[in-house]
Amino acid sequence: METARERARLLSRRMEKLILVLMAILGLFVLYGLVLAWSDPTWIGTFVIERLALPKPAQFSTSTMLLLAAAFLAQAGLLGWALQTLRAAFREIGLHDIVGAESARLMRLSGVAFLTNAIAMALAPPLVSLIVSLDMPAGQRFLAISFGTHELLALILSGILIVFGHLLAVAAEVDDDNKRFV
Repeated sequence: METARERARLLSRRMEKLILVLMAILGLFVLYGLVLAWSDPTWIGTFVIERLALPKPAQFSTSTMLLLAAAFLAQAGLLGWALQTLRAAFREIGLHDIVGAESARLMRLSGVAFLTNAIAMALAPPLVSLIVSLDMPAGQRFLAISFGTHELLALILSGILIVFGHLLAVAAEVDDDNKRFV
């Protein structure tokens, strides 16, 4: 039984390192996007429009660029928070007992963070389409609504993490009861 727990701790430490690498890649991506947005202010608008397949206005206003940059940073911030909480959960599992109350709390929190990110992903296309259409004439404004497999997978992942956190909490209670009997 103890070797299985050690293998789980080792796997948790590896997952923590992998998530740290993903967080670094996210940070580099955000830094690269900010540098490009600083050097070419219309880049972020073009990037978002191409990614969401939206019609392009004749010219982007400064307020549109700032709003698009804020939406980009908010989405990246939510993803960073979700990854950080998941990393903390795996760190807790790797350093302490696998079925502890703290690891269960952190796993549920990471599920909530990923759920928040999934909701933000679903709300991003309508928000971005409204921001982009601000620069268009009154008769050409639009609202784009989409829900794809990325959003669905993010919702499923967040649900799995929340349920896994609840299962860890129940397992921690059972483990505590078993320790009291022995």
